[in-house]
Amino acid sequence: MPHPLITFVSGLDWPADDAELEDTFIQCAGRSYLAYESRLLDKRTFLHGSSCIASNASSVVDDNDDDDDAAGGGGGKGKSSKKEYDLLTMSDKKLKKLSYYQVLSRSLPMHATPDEIRRAYHRACLKYHPDKTGRDEEDEVFLLVKSAFDTLSDPMKRRSYDSTVDFDESIPREGVSEADFYNEYGPVFERNLRFASCNDPMNQVSGGGWDDGAGGGAPSASSSAKKGKNKKKANNASSSSSSSGPPPFGDDSTPLSQVHAFYDFWIHFDSWRDFTLRASTETEHDVDAADSRDEKRWMKQEIERKMKKMKKDEMARINLLVERAMAADPRLRREKERLINEKREREESKRKAEEEKALRERIEKEVRERQMAVKRAEEGEWIFIDIQLKKKDAKKIKEAEKKQLRKAKQLFRKLTMAAYQSMNPNDSCSTGNDAVWDDLEKMNDDIELLSEKLSVTELTSLNDILGGPEAVEEGSNVHVHVGALIEVRQCAIETAAGAERQSLIAIQRRNEARKEAADRAREAKMNKSSAPWSKEELGALAKAVKKYPPGGSNRWDAIALFVNNLCKLPDPRTKDECIEKYNSIASAVVAPSTMTTTSVADGSTGGDAIDSSTPWTEEQDALLQEMLRKYPADMEKNERWNSISKGVPGKTKKDCVQRFKAIRDAVRQGKN
Repeated sequence: MPHPLITFVSGLDWPADDAELEDTFIQCAGRSYLAYESRLLDKRTFLHGSSCIASNASSVVDDNDDDDDAAGGGGGKGKSSKKEYDLLTMSDKKLKKLSYYQVLSRSLPMHATPDEIRRAYHRACLKYHPDKTGRDEEDEVFLLVKSAFDTLSDPMKRRSYDSTVDFDESIPREGVSEADFYNEYGPVFERNLRFASCNDPMNQVSGGGWDDGAGGGAPSASSSAKKGKNKKKANNASSSSSSSGPPPFGDDSTPLSQVHAFYDFWIHFDSWRDFTLRASTETEHDVDAADSRDEKRWMKQEIERKMKKMKKDEMARINLLVERAMAADPRLRREKERLINEKREREESKRKAEEEKALRERIEKEVRERQMAVKRAEEGEWIFIDIQLKKKDAKKIKEAEKKQLRKAKQLFRKLTMAAYQSMNPNDSCSTGNDAVWDDLEKMNDDIELLSEKLSVTELTSLNDILGGPEAVEEGSNVHVHVGALIEVRQCAIETAAGAERQSLIAIQRRNEARKEAADRAREAKMNKSSAPWSKEELGALAKAVKKYPPGGSNRWDAIALFVNNLCKLPDPRTKDECIEKYNSIASAVVAPSTMTTTSVADGSTGGDAIDSSTPWTEEQDALLQEMLRKYPADMEKNERWNSISKGVPGKTKKDCVQRFKAIRDAVRQGKN
């Protein structure tokens, strides 16, 4: 029985402009309003009850007729108090605004069971069938009723239809204040919860139909078990939601654990939304109307591609919603500030601990140093004095050794000169001294070599052989041992040979190191796989080698420039590439008669010849000069040049002779 102070009205009639307005109190009532109040008080979420299925009805149409309110789905299974639509009297515009649920029955909720849909369809057929209305079989109203039933009776089609009907996809803007955060984001998350996997309409399927006894469309135990066999993930989400429901959005006093659980749910949000119907509409492909199997397959592929793109955009929208909500959530901001403060406090405490530790270590170090200073003071200054004495003694010993060496050198020079002059007092340059030295200059060179290379002990030994210091003292009857000069000469030869051998070994090692470096550079360059030489380039190289003979300055730079200018190469040849190609051609010569000149490989003409001798390096020239000094001209000619060629790596005897003649001719021309 209605309350005596409450008046139920179905509409408001506005009075005329000159009429006096009367204050009227309107009491909000009805199941939808109670559900709205329950959600505001956190007594009920969008997915309430054990079934986690939305109980609110779909609202699609907003008619301006008397009570043609389009809040599709006003109640449960009971009889609705709202007047049914009369589709026959509606305009085409209003018919297009109606949802399929409203087409079958105004009171049919969006979460209606298959039996409710069948009963609503039977009632609509009794009212709109052509046999009842007298219209033809192509009646637009009856076709609309039939299309609505065909869509809602098929679980897959109904799932796709429910994914697009009556849904606001907008999300709040950025920069929402803390005061408006809960009012802005709370309804949006509640609205999007409609597409959570626990609310999938397919969860209601049991056997061949829909479970009627689950109370508002809740999935039965058998259907959940069957679904779990195929989709374990969906079953886990549905079972967890059935027990406790999705985490609530909460308010400013919600514990952080629940807040993190809420955002974790939305970060891993599993949407059941199906875009098959929308993709078919936008692509304008009717699979059932395909003319062939290939065309049908192509239509399905196009629809599938469009569905994937829509699904991707949907998840991007959810992710953007979660990101904006987490950025604006005052609860997470407070937690972040708290974590930052805690981190700052930890770092500050750590810094203070390190400073205290460093201070303690510095104090301990100063104490130890002070104690050591006191200990040194107690022991006295004798340690410092002893060190100074040792330094002075070492300096005296070193000076004494230098003085002794200097005296030994002076005595050695005197004894050697006295012995040399005593062989023929009248003429020091007589031929009688040729058995030891040719002339006095050579003797002086050997004496200086021995004085520089021998130690004090070795010089003293030679001095003793020559007669010792007594032999050069005035008034002494001791004579210098002239025969000891032969031993001095032999010692000089051996010392010179040893020094020269060490020099040659050092030069050889240096040359080997340079050769290895050059080989590595050449191998690295060959690994770069430079472009092969063309016939034109080889001809240009032959002309350049002939034009710029050996001996000129910057010869190979000029050759490379000549080749590049003549061939107009996009990738110019370098000096190293020209030398490498020249050496490779020269090494390929087989006949000895062609070692001087040979035709260029790869098809060059006989007129463009290349000198087969490889260029001399500075190291090879230096070694040649060393060998010429080592092996004088008085040696047998063939033996001399064989020895010289062995001391110059990479060159034959003939190369050494030709190089010697070229240098000799150049020197003579320069003098002339």
